[in-house]
Amino acid sequence: MSEPAPTHRRLWGIGWPILILLAIPAMTAAYKVGALGYSLSDVLPDTEYDVTVRMQMDGAFESARARTFVPAGSEHQSVTERSHDAPGSLRFSEEPRGIDRIGVWRGSRVPDESEFSYSFSVRSVGVHYEIPADLDLPEVYPTSLEGYLAPDDAIQVDHPEIQAALADIGADGGSILERLVAIHGYTEGLATRPFKGTTDALTTLRLQEASCNGKSRLFVALARATGIPARLVGGLVLQSGTKRTSHQWVEVYVGSHWVPFCPTNGYFAELPPHYLVLYHGDRSLFSHTADVNFDYEFVIRQRQVPSERSLEGFSSFNVWAMFGRLGFPFGLLRTVLMLPIGALVVVLFRNVVGVPTFGTFLPALIAAAAAETGLVWGLVAISIVMIAVAGVRLLIERFGLLHSPTLGILLAVVVMTMLGTTFIAEKAELGDLARISFFPIAVMAIASERFYLALVERGGKDAFTELGGTLLVVFACYLVMNSMAMQVLVAGFPEMLLWVIAANFFLGRWVGIRLLELYRFRTLIFGGDDG
Repeated sequence: MSEPAPTHRRLWGIGWPILILLAIPAMTAAYKVGALGYSLSDVLPDTEYDVTVRMQMDGAFESARARTFVPAGSEHQSVTERSHDAPGSLRFSEEPRGIDRIGVWRGSRVPDESEFSYSFSVRSVGVHYEIPADLDLPEVYPTSLEGYLAPDDAIQVDHPEIQAALADIGADGGSILERLVAIHGYTEGLATRPFKGTTDALTTLRLQEASCNGKSRLFVALARATGIPARLVGGLVLQSGTKRTSHQWVEVYVGSHWVPFCPTNGYFAELPPHYLVLYHGDRSLFSHTADVNFDYEFVIRQRQVPSERSLEGFSSFNVWAMFGRLGFPFGLLRTVLMLPIGALVVVLFRNVVGVPTFGTFLPALIAAAAAETGLVWGLVAISIVMIAVAGVRLLIERFGLLHSPTLGILLAVVVMTMLGTTFIAEKAELGDLARISFFPIAVMAIASERFYLALVERGGKDAFTELGGTLLVVFACYLVMNSMAMQVLVAGFPEMLLWVIAANFFLGRWVGIRLLELYRFRTLIFGGDDG
């Protein structure tokens, strides 16, 4: 009986297809970069936020009115897909308010618990200004800016304590940059503490603590006191989830530009991309008819979308443009492109490391689904469903049901568990866990069935060992598949997937000892006292 060929000969036997699979992407990528001028930066997706402000009003027996600011477009933000929803008793109109826009709902005899909303999508870019170090205060400002130098009820510019504080922090002289550095450093250094209602500049100065609106009012008061026009800006800090808090920051007029500052979060002459501007001035975000119950919340969802650069460039097999024409979301493109990468990670862990998993590619599919929930809550979600289904499977085992009806029952249990988990997570305000419903039901059902079979056939120890191995590999797949660098590389150069095939060719002839086996049998392999 002939002996198998040595490992190196078996690997050399498939060397030529591996070389071809490695060469093709290298040559096409070099051509794209060298001849066509491709750049990976052109493939970077943009972040888009879907924002809905939900409002509720009741107790209006006669005419009622509610108003809120809605975003206007600017060099910082692009707003699209505006829509509104309201019961028939409320009429909606959108009106200009200076440089801002407001949405107004009006009606008579508004029923109790009337719900209405305004939705939009926004893409924004960060804005940063460089203030020249030698720029001095101008001798006179245009008449249109006089109001931004004057005191008001909440911004006590001419109060002696404000004037004294200006001198104490050294912002009463020097260049514009020196004054703003002193004011920003001082207001940023104040303690941040949430306050309900309005905190004026003088109260903030006296307490040496405030929320964003108090810090911003004091910043504006000090800036105006030193001779720099300044105003408040209101909006949202865009983060996925549900929130009721808005945010305020500052703009000062420097060299014919309104330059942003945020003393609460430490932004100097900078507006970050996740800040949404809703209004300018010291105003209330919402107003409504007196003597009615009014409530609101913001629902924000973040997603990745192809940038204009990526849609315009990459003319040869532009996957961004193809998915855009078909109306497919970026998440689907990410899943399609990254699944082969995730599958390669599973192969490495199973064949080279020796980690047991439920199925060959289930960890990659679970990791793709976990992109909606985040890694931690994704692992929690799959564990909840698996254990719940295994428990039900044990309960119905004694009835001796056929395999197909049993799977039908388990599929229903998967759905019920996912819905129940979503319900509980929503009540507990665990927004990420609530998105367990995005998990593919079939994947959850198959994974749960594999866990049950391992539990019955090989016992609890092996079943939970395999569950732990599956979660470990899901973790590794998630890190790789959700790497923005990897996504950008594969989206811009999808031919790189041929390298994945080449790696699987190599691993397909791998018969070496696995790393866990190397550790398990280390005494036999390396010798020594086994104790």
